Amino acid sequence: METHLLNLAPILVERRYTVGIVAPAGSIVPRAMVYQVTGEMSPSATRAERAAITAARTGGVLENMWDHALRVQRQYDAVIGVSYDWLPFYLTPFFSTPIRHWITICSAMDEVDSIVEKRWREGGLKLAMYTAAQARTYPFLAGGRVHLLYGAVDTAVFQYNSQPQDRLCWAGRISPEKGLEDAIAVAGALDMPLDVCGKIQDESYWQAAMRDAGAQVVYHGFLGPVELQRRYANARATLVTPRWIEAFGNTVIESMACGTPVVTYDRGGPAEIVEHGRSGVLAPPKAGVAGLVDGVREAAGLDRRVVRARAEEFSFVRMADRFEHWIESVAGDVRPSSC
Repeated sequence: METHLLNLAPILVERRYTVGIVAPAGSIVPRAMVYQVTGEMSPSATRAERAAITAARTGGVLENMWDHALRVQRQYDAVIGVSYDWLPFYLTPFFSTPIRHWITICSAMDEVDSIVEKRWREGGLKLAMYTAAQARTYPFLAGGRVHLLYGAVDTAVFQYNSQPQDRLCWAGRISPEKGLEDAIAVAGALDMPLDVCGKIQDESYWQAAMRDAGAQVVYHGFLGPVELQRRYANARATLVTPRWIEAFGNTVIESMACGTPVVTYDRGGPAEIVEHGRSGVLAPPKAGVAGLVDGVREAAGLDRRVVRARAEEFSFVRMADRFEHWIESVAGDVRPSSC
């Protein structure tokens, strides 16, 4: 989500929008007005139990950010909440400026879902999400209008490579919901080197996964875009192996931009991006590792130019078009200004 905001903001400024972003202290967004706010960070909803209870804190960064948004709202024509937290949805009726919400993850906590549903049923709540698969994780939205923004990739950074090596790639947060152990098992079954890229968020999980790994697994740490592009581009296929429903999947379009097909389970956001048999292979979830192994073999025969062409459909310019259409549809006839 951070990558998308960093790239969307300059495009919107070029289109003569005044963009203000309320963000934690230290945040830098080119060409946008950034209101830096201090405070204690909130726990990640992606790691929370479904029954977890949220608590508002006087010194929390989330609370301070929304307090600041309340103060500056009249300088803008629309306020866009980009989070999955209880507080923003609770505060929605208290804003005089139109406020809309871009939810960036799938349903994860019952308490947050409850306030979203409450505001939705009250009417007037305008939502955007990445994919239809993400929206389906919120049952109360069935039949409702949710704007789909999808995601985007910088195709100038993630460049095409027609000559990969005989190796695999896996990139993402290293935590249980990302299913790294499946990728390790695939590499072992095919006796292929596996490049693992990403931040270790759960050390005990990482150690457990590596106990079953052979010498073919190479860990590169958290990489910047240029080095990450090299890992994707040199791979025969990229494995995407989430245990949960992914809202979108940046790894998918980054890999495809390099011409590298994606082998993933047929579910969630990745299944809306990957064209089975063209830009990658969708394995039946019930087939598990065996399905992914077959998928890698099939992916080796795909045309990498076709894979790249699919990624080009997810440029930041196109994402900005979708975002702008959403803003204009919820804010009405407004001067170009959003927070």
